[in-house]
Amino acid sequence: MANYFPDLVISEVNYDFSHLDPFVMVVKSDMARKELKVHVRFTNHCFTKGYDAFSHPAGEPIIPDHSGNKRTFCSIRYRLSLSLPAIISSLVNPQEKVFQTAARRNWAYSITIDDPAGPYHLFFEIRKASRAERHLQDLNVVVESAYHEEKGYGPPDLLGRIGFVALCGRVYEGKPLATKR
Repeated sequence: MANYFPDLVISEVNYDFSHLDPFVMVVKSDMARKELKVHVRFTNHCFTKGYDAFSHPAGEPIIPDHSGNKRTFCSIRYRLSLSLPAIISSLVNPQEKVFQTAARRNWAYSITIDDPAGPYHLFFEIRKASRAERHLQDLNVVVESAYHEEKGYGPPDLLGRIGFVALCGRVYEGKPLATKR
């Protein structure tokens, strides 16, 4: 079976993306009164950065994203992406909180990392599965982006927080997504 993202060869180094293949995790939800099956997938923003014709390395591929926008492979984001499935899976802990973004359409989760030192931000969207998908999963999570916070850039613009498990229950039940501010 082919990986969700094909391997890339950059500067004679092969980059494998099998760690970013979609997977299903289970969230025990008291609100939904069941174990919710959450399908998780990633976009290539987790291992690419915005394209700039002047700084794009010569000979490296230009990688289109899901909207056809040009992107450049980022070795730091790639290295950090190796931990993404474990980080996302850790959100099933009822103590883990996520933040609503100012855009109000997606959510953020941040951790502190050592290399490069500082915050590592993950952004994701969560939706109830379509009727056609409900025999496979209850919810869909798309990790839209993940990056370390570079010097000179401030943190993302965030609103209030909510527990990830509570968020899953609220989305599944179709309840309002008010967050504590």
